Amino acid sequence: MKLYLGIDTSNYTTSLAVVSEKDEIIYDRRKILSVEGGKRGLRQSEAFFQHNNNFPEMFSLLKGEIELDKIAGIAVSTKPRNIENSYMPVFKAGSNYAQVLSDVLNIPLIECSHQEGHIYAGMVPLKLQPPFLAFHLSGGTTDLLLVKEGGSYRLDIELLTSSSDLHCGQFVDRMGVLLGLTFPAGKELDNLAQSSEKVLTIPSSVKDGVPSFSGPLTFAEKLIQRGEKKEDIALAVFKCIAKTVEKVLSFGIANTGLNKILLIGGVASNSYIRKYIKEKVRGEVYFAPPQLSPDNAVGVAFMGKKELTRNI
Repeated sequence: MKLYLGIDTSNYTTSLAVVSEKDEIIYDRRKILSVEGGKRGLRQSEAFFQHNNNFPEMFSLLKGEIELDKIAGIAVSTKPRNIENSYMPVFKAGSNYAQVLSDVLNIPLIECSHQEGHIYAGMVPLKLQPPFLAFHLSGGTTDLLLVKEGGSYRLDIELLTSSSDLHCGQFVDRMGVLLGLTFPAGKELDNLAQSSEKVLTIPSSVKDGVPSFSGPLTFAEKLIQRGEKKEDIALAVFKCIAKTVEKVLSFGIANTGLNKILLIGGVASNSYIRKYIKEKVRGEVYFAPPQLSPDNAVGVAFMGKKELTRNI
């Protein structure tokens, strides 16, 4: 059985994955990068350094579980998104290792974007076929995308709208740090929200389909200042994001006529947002599997497998 290796080095996660020619997930290992307590993130140079430190151990573990001679190809994310001048130094860590492996093993190497990986991580397990709307919700993107077949393995991905300032994941993480949580704060903030006993409202901000989170962040900071409970603020943050997502999706549906929707990215794994969108948005609403919503290399491996087997 032929196997396909995926590599992804995002801002906060080093990821390796292996899938089979039948789209089975054979191997999925990730390591979250370390962020000093109280800080709101890492510099690109710090993240790049940690990725390079993580790879020797991670590849050693991979070698112990996977027969390398069965790997028929490698795919790696080399940039954040499929747009001109999309670049982040962290992706060089993964692409450098991928190139070395490709040369040593004498197998083909396929490049893709981090965002393509997220789309494939949702699309393949759900057996979802384009066209559809994809909403990528993370610390680096709040992108509503029109996804169509690109004629080959490449998807035709058109950016319909994106946040004008902060992204939804930044809103979550900044609020989490202000509430004393560890960065990245999504899981801890979600757990806090489960214990909320009071209804608080943070107004959502969407104008002509363009979301904004700087205003909601300022409003949420005032809730902290007036002494509202952490649990109630946490739920209010996710309610604000969910309402924002609803408004942006309504914009996308109205402007494309499509009502088949895929939500991807770490923020899309939040339990409240999933429940709210399922109840409020009319149409075929799909979510990437919870374990494949955060940053991972599974979707990258799926994409590589599709490219390398498309003429077979």
